[in-house]
Amino acid sequence: MFEKYVKWDNFSLPIILFLLTTITRIPFTSKYLYHMDSVQFALALDRYDVTIHQPHPPGYFLYVMLGRLLNIFFHDANTVFVTISILFSGLAVLAIYLAGKELFGNRTGLFASLLAITSPAIWFHGEIALTYIVEGFLSAMTALLCWKVYKGKHNYIWFSAIVLGISGGIRQNTLIFLLPLWLYCIKEVRFHKIIASLGIICFTTLLWFIPMILMTGGLDVYMGAFRELWLFNTGNNSVFEEGWPVFKYYSSTLFDFTFYGLGAGLFFMVLALYSMVRNRKLNSPDMSRVLFFAFWILPSVLFYLLIFVHPANPGYALIYLPALVILAAASVSCMAEELRTLTGADLSIAIMVALLVVNIYIYFFSGYPISRGKIKENGRDLRVVLASLQPFDPSDTVIFTGPYIYWGYRQIMYYLPEYRVYQMDFKRAPSGEMRKIFWGQHRSTFLTDKIVLPNKIRNFAVLLSSEDKKRILGIKGVHIINILPNMCIITGPITMIRQIYPEMNFFPCP
Repeated sequence: MFEKYVKWDNFSLPIILFLLTTITRIPFTSKYLYHMDSVQFALALDRYDVTIHQPHPPGYFLYVMLGRLLNIFFHDANTVFVTISILFSGLAVLAIYLAGKELFGNRTGLFASLLAITSPAIWFHGEIALTYIVEGFLSAMTALLCWKVYKGKHNYIWFSAIVLGISGGIRQNTLIFLLPLWLYCIKEVRFHKIIASLGIICFTTLLWFIPMILMTGGLDVYMGAFRELWLFNTGNNSVFEEGWPVFKYYSSTLFDFTFYGLGAGLFFMVLALYSMVRNRKLNSPDMSRVLFFAFWILPSVLFYLLIFVHPANPGYALIYLPALVILAAASVSCMAEELRTLTGADLSIAIMVALLVVNIYIYFFSGYPISRGKIKENGRDLRVVLASLQPFDPSDTVIFTGPYIYWGYRQIMYYLPEYRVYQMDFKRAPSGEMRKIFWGQHRSTFLTDKIVLPNKIRNFAVLLSSEDKKRILGIKGVHIINILPNMCIITGPITMIRQIYPEMNFFPCP
């Protein structure tokens, strides 16, 4: 009986799902560049230079170039990248629907698309200026094409190769994480087609990689920028180096990210697995699907679990989240069958409605980092920070910030371009190297080993979190302005700046 709800023609239902997704995003978009990375993408619209993190390594070349194309029409960086997020939200839901339909049938495809539309993580990343929702679409589309190839439609290998090559131009890690799935699914394809498709991946990759290298200043310059990021941000934080505490931290972070994406669907996945164990259905699973999902999910999950995952970026999960959304939808059908034996009724639609309500509640009313409230709060707090700094005279005041993702030097230099703004991030690599200081003015970015201040600078304003504020409480002669519950501004004459930052040498302009 359920089939009558999903046997729409092959055109109308996907279009409705796409439109429903995009329409539900438009009213709730962020009004400011949400994240430090968002600002770096925005700055790259005018000057693409990975060495100064416009954008940050590894480059996101096609994402920025797509932004440049849309910028011809919108002339506003946040509008450009949020528009990309809205459109690719719709495409991601569409790809998840098609992949779920191919893997498990119409019911699961529709259930998966509805879970994706209301997924807090997917909804959230459809409202802000970051790359992750594009990665979610490319993950689902690659998986869909790979499954078709695996099931014998070998001509789809050409499309899968092109999509895989393009994915690396959006986020380079996407290509690496999805390559094992692609290699697994092409094993029955004729050898000459495999070689040709590998050539297509390489050719498609070179189409964006070569321009990216040229715009960066050459391969050596690019690799130097990538090395800098690895030394001072991503590298040297793995479980193999830091041990059990880091594993617990990464595990907890990854669980949170997964919950943000699935909501109550995660509970039904666990129930379905328990049901299969209890009924001994694991003795004869469909190994083709088991291995397919393993190759889709595990490469990224293992990297995040063992090498690096940033707790402030729940979008990392969007590369494997489409797979889990499809599995959650299949779990609903599984549990509905279990309940049918007890009640005699098909409760699948009732279960789905409950899951959708929970997801919508999480997005609109929870305090999780992927909620609508966090987007509003971020915009409100950024306005407070900017308004609190504007009374200072940019001609004689320099601004310093910590390495903050949300209210750091990037947002300030972008929205208050007349100020000279420094990011004070003192890090020493295992090699002994000290990280250079990033600073900006007039939306231009610079790197320096030492801070040289113009003679006209008389005052400083330091933006500090409540945690960082503790270390300056004993300094006399500075003024503390509390602007947010977790943020304050420290002000004083520039002659006292060495007491705030004893690690750094300051020099007057010659």
